[in-house]
Amino acid sequence: MPIYRDGISKQVIQENRLYFNKNFNSLSERQVIWVQEYLVAKGEVRFIHVGSTDRYEELIGQLASHENFKELVHEAYKAMSYSLVPDENFVWLTDNLRAQIFTLNILAIECDYNSFNKNNNKLLEEIYLFFDRKDNKDSVSNKITLLDDIHKRWHEVYKKDNYSKWLEEKNRIQIEWSQDYLKKLGKANNVVKDRESIEEIRFFILATLDLIDYPAYNKERNAYSGYVPSDRKERVIDKMKRAWSQQKYRDAGKTKKPYHLPLTKNTKSRLTKMAQVQGLSETAMLETLINRSYELDYVNADGKDLY
Repeated sequence: MPIYRDGISKQVIQENRLYFNKNFNSLSERQVIWVQEYLVAKGEVRFIHVGSTDRYEELIGQLASHENFKELVHEAYKAMSYSLVPDENFVWLTDNLRAQIFTLNILAIECDYNSFNKNNNKLLEEIYLFFDRKDNKDSVSNKITLLDDIHKRWHEVYKKDNYSKWLEEKNRIQIEWSQDYLKKLGKANNVVKDRESIEEIRFFILATLDLIDYPAYNKERNAYSGYVPSDRKERVIDKMKRAWSQQKYRDAGKTKKPYHLPLTKNTKSRLTKMAQVQGLSETAMLETLINRSYELDYVNADGKDLY
């Protein structure tokens, strides 16, 4: 059990505080939390108010009056240097919800990380938790290797993205339609919970598409530089784009104008038969055929007219 000196002077406590502030004042909140939890797990220090709003002050307040102050501080800092991935390695994930969803999915699928809080609105905290948790015994270099590998894969997927421009940022109708479309197909991302803002919903949709046949795990350097989206992924995305185009045409059909097209007897007979099989009116069947052909030959991958 730790031994405390009941009569430790205020001067010594103040000196300890000054020493800590001089040598460790650059600790981030994440680092402070790690040191706290490390010392608690070792049974060296008891923190009465763990989780307070000022974790730095809580840490130094307990340590400064400890008899083995410097020994504890340096031991914890050394252990942290071996285990804690520096903040700069997570910069690419900061304020990037799409990349955070991608990363959590990889960790869940490939590292069996399923204990995180999927309802947390700050997903980066859950990613930190995986790399910082006490039962993750990997060295910091191994953790960085894993994180860098996920970053490489994310970068290659992002570079080959041909759907984010198609999913318009301010088009609420298209975004909500896309979310429903993926849910009906059973392809919606369910590793983390849905978000409410239209901007976040859009990122969830894009992340779902990112994760279709993403690059497989490989430790070789630059192993993903030749990544090409699979045919299956391209088919899913293409089918989704065409379905949206058809939906737009159906919506636009509410303002139809009467139009007469002279057809040969044989063509008219075929149209009638096709409409009966599909359970559509002849007009709706004709519109479907025209729109399908138009989408196939007269628009580009982003759904814009070629001519």
